[in-house]
Amino acid sequence: MVSQPSSHLAILILLISISLTKSASIEENFVQCLSFYSDKAAPFYATIYTPNNASFNNILNSSAQNLRYLVPSAPKPEFIFTPLTDSHVQVAVTCSKKLGIHLRVRSGGHDYEGLSYVSEIEMPFIIIDLAKLRDVNVDIEDNTAWVQAGATIGEVYYRIQEKSDVHGFPAGLCTSLGVGGHLTGGAYGSMMRKYGLGVDNVLDAKIIDANGDILDRKSMGEEFFWAIRGGGGGSFGILLWWKIKLVPVPKTVTVFTVTKSLEQDATKILHKWQEVAPNIDENLFMRVIIQPASVANKTQRTITTSYNAQFLGDSEKLLQVMKESFPELNLTKQDCTETSWIKS
Repeated sequence: MVSQPSSHLAILILLISISLTKSASIEENFVQCLSFYSDKAAPFYATIYTPNNASFNNILNSSAQNLRYLVPSAPKPEFIFTPLTDSHVQVAVTCSKKLGIHLRVRSGGHDYEGLSYVSEIEMPFIIIDLAKLRDVNVDIEDNTAWVQAGATIGEVYYRIQEKSDVHGFPAGLCTSLGVGGHLTGGAYGSMMRKYGLGVDNVLDAKIIDANGDILDRKSMGEEFFWAIRGGGGGSFGILLWWKIKLVPVPKTVTVFTVTKSLEQDATKILHKWQEVAPNIDENLFMRVIIQPASVANKTQRTITTSYNAQFLGDSEKLLQVMKESFPELNLTKQDCTETSWIKS
C-alpha cells in the first residue's frame, strides 16, 4: 500500500482526476481507483462484468433465488465485481466509499428479499460477488476449518468429509447456501438440536469494516463478534472468512420421510409431534412439511404432513426412540434408510 505520509498529494490528484473525467463511466473510475490503492497491478477488468458483457446476466442470475428480481424492470447494478483476493475486496470498499457508490455483497444469493443483488433506492450500486473466494481449509487434528465467504455449505461438508467420515458441521440442508451470509443469519440445520446453530460453532472471523480495515475476533472485539453471528448479512461489514468448529458425527446416520394425509389422522399426529419435538432424543431432528395434495382420483384435494428426519445413529436405535416417544407416527424399519452423514 502507498505510505500514508507520502500519499496525500497522490490521493488529491486521483480524486481531482476522477471528478474531472465526468465522461468516464463509473466502471472506469472504479478500476482507476482499484489500481491506485492496490499493492500490485491486477487484471481488474477481467473481474468486472458490465451490462454490455455477454456474461453479465448469467453471473447476475447465477445465485438469485427470488424470481421477482430477475425481471427486466428490476434495478440492475452498474457492474458486478468478482474479487480474487481479500485485498481486492478491501480496496473495493475503499473505492466505493470515495466514489459514492453503494454496495451489494453476495455470497450465495439465498436472501429472498434480493438485498444482496438489488438496490431499490440507493443508486448507483454495484455487486461485490464473492463466488471466487471459496477456499475451505480443514484442520482435522484441531477440529476446525477456515472457510471463505464465497464457499457453499455443500463445499464445506464435502471438504470436511474428504478428511474424515466422523466429522461434520451443524448448518443448513440446502447445499447451495453461501457460507458468508448463511452464518450471519444463524445457520440452522439438522444437527442443531445436539450442537446448536452454525453460529454457535464459530470460533473466529475476518471481516472488512466500512473503513476498509480487515478485522479478526481480537481486533473487532467481543461485542462486534457477537453481532455478526446472527445479526444479518451486510449489516456490519463484508465477511471474508469464518473459522468454524467441527463436531463429531457417527459413521452411520438414519433418515426417513413419512407422509400422513387428513384421512390418516394427520391432524392428531401433528398435534402429538408438537408436544414431542422439543423433548425427544437430541440426536433426532424431525421437521414437518405441510402441503396440499390430490387424492387418488385427482378430483379432490387434501392436506398432507410429511415428517422429514435425520437421526445420528442406526435405525435400530431410532426405532426404539420413536416407539418410546412418538409411536403415533408408526415408523417402521422399511421407512428408514441408513447412510453416511455426508450422504444424508
